[in-house]
Formats: sequence, structure tokens, C-alpha cells
Amino acid sequence: MIEEDDIVMLWSRNEKHVCTADGETKKVKGIGIVDTERMIGSKWGTEIDLGKKRYHLLEPSLKEIPDIFDRGAQIVLPRIGGIISTYCDLSSGKRVVEGGAGSGALTAVLSKMVQPDGEVITYESRDKPIKMAERNLKKLGLNDIVKIKKGDVTEDVEEKEIDLFMLDIPEPWEGIDMARKALRNGGFFAAYIPTVNQLEKTVISLKEENYIDIKSFENIERDMVVREGATRPSYDMLAHTGYVIIARKI
Repeated sequence: MIEEDDIVMLWSRNEKHVCTADGETKKVKGIGIVDTERMIGSKWGTEIDLGKKRYHLLEPSLKEIPDIFDRGAQIVLPRIGGIISTYCDLSSGKRVVEGGAGSGALTAVLSKMVQPDGEVITYESRDKPIKMAERNLKKLGLNDIVKIKKGDVTEDVEEKEIDLFMLDIPEPWEGIDMARKALRNGGFFAAYIPTVNQLEKTVISLKEENYIDIKSFENIERDMVVREGATRPSYDMLAHTGYVIIARKI
């Protein structure tokens, strides 16, 4: 059932729009004026008429984060957070320390993976990203799982026996020593970085600190255009976004 302040994805064929069902009448880009009061109390999946089209009211998934979240710089795409979660064996009850809040996009994926019994503790030194991440995470109801601390993830981490130490900061090699102190034996270190130079320096530093099973990669996704007798790769492609490094502490 759709409740007040839920985020709703309006879907019609391959067209989708996102809005908040806060009971107000508002302009939704691509649709026009929408009375969101009509949505409250409806079952998820219900169809409603808006203008000349019919729309299904659907719960947004993690892949809709780029459409839902306020953001400044480039976000870590949900698919990247998903593969990090898989390679680092995240599940309910696991504990994660994250460095760099950004818009909260990666935080949202990590917290979804460890809920309901786990937690994500995010260290961020700047006020603006803290406020943005808190606002965005509230949209998905993840505030209870995430704790955002103002501080330097390379120096101020207090937690011990952590399952994953995740860095999205300009100089991740500076957090490797702090990660060793915070991680449990066998726990995972991960970093998301934009350049090859940063990748090289971080991997070399991990080797010097005797981390094992070090893996570095980029994740590229290409859609397929599927038509009977004419299926082909899409001409449009969001290729490189950043590099991922994963390692384990022993």
C-alpha cells in the first residue's frame, strides 16, 4: 500500500517518472500537473490515468537511485555497489565502514545488502555531503541502518571487527592502515576510484601491507535493442565510470 511521502515510480510502456506521494498537487517533468493525493492508499501496481496516458504505480528499485537522489558530482552507479556487495560477501548482519558519503548512492546499496540486522557507518568530513546523503537515504527509509559520522576515514575510525572497509575518496591508499585496524581477520577492503594512477598506487600499497586476493577491474554495461529479426547492441553505452579494487585482510 502506498503511504504518504512514499516515492512512486510512474511507468507507462518504456517511459518512467518519479515523484513523492506527499498529498500535494505538483508538476512532474514529462507528465504535467499531478495530484499525488490520488496515489496515497492505492496498492502498488495500480494503474491511474494521468493526462492522456495510463501509468502503473510501482515501488522504485535501487537502479532508480540516479532518478531519485539529489546529487552533485558523479555518483557510484547501483550496479557497481551491487558487484562490490557480491564480491565482499555482504548479507544481513554484516558491518561496513564507508569513507566518503557523496550523495549516498553507494551507501544506499550497501545498507540494502546488510539490512535488517547489519549497519553501515559512513565517515565524511564535509557538511554539505552529509546533509545531502542524509536527505537521500531518508527517501528510501534507510536512516536506521546508516550512521553518518563527521570525521576523516583515514584517521578517526573507532569501529573494530568490521566486515567491509569501503573507500570512495581521492587517495584511498591513505586509508589502508586504518582499514587494517578496523577489519576483522578475513574482512574485505574495497575502493572505488576514477583513474589508473590511483588504481596502481592503491594496489601496490595493498601488496606492501600483505593484503591478499587483490582484484581490480572496471564494470561496463551495454544494453541490447531487441526486435524480432533485428536484435543488436545499443549504439548508446555508458562505458567507463571508475575502477574497483577489492582485497582481503589476513
